[in-house]
Amino acid sequence: MDLTRQKAGKKRIRNRALVQQALNLRTAGASYDAIGKSLRLSKTRAYELVMDGLAELEEKVKDSAINVRTLEVQRLDAIILSHWPTRHLWKSAEILIRVMERRAKLLGLDAPIKTAQTTPDGEALPPALDLSKLTDEQLAALDAIYAAGAPQPSTTLEEV
Repeated sequence: MDLTRQKAGKKRIRNRALVQQALNLRTAGASYDAIGKSLRLSKTRAYELVMDGLAELEEKVKDSAINVRTLEVQRLDAIILSHWPTRHLWKSAEILIRVMERRAKLLGLDAPIKTAQTTPDGEALPPALDLSKLTDEQLAALDAIYAAGAPQPSTTLEEV
């Protein structure tokens, strides 16, 4: 192995260790500024390391979900295969239909089911307000009420 490849490998290992340390600190509640100071990096670099680590975790979760889904489909296929020879019997037919429904749902083969929003009691929601019927004065009053009660958004990196 040549010297360039060795250096690249060491750099990758160091970067991986930094990402893990940054994630651990962020998980413990440290701010990006504190992470940067702890790792002797800039606040921006600390943020980048945390985001890189989160992206890696998200990818692992996606891969894991794909593997679980594949395993589940294989299990359902095995159930279908074992009951298919006796599909003319009522109990086997019932099992096959339930397994096929589960398989279709798992793979997203069925059309989406339309659902309606309801209150916690199951009642239909009241119709939305038609703001087009309000006068300019009423709209200004509504805007003032909203401005007085709406929380102000924070745009600092520290609070992310």
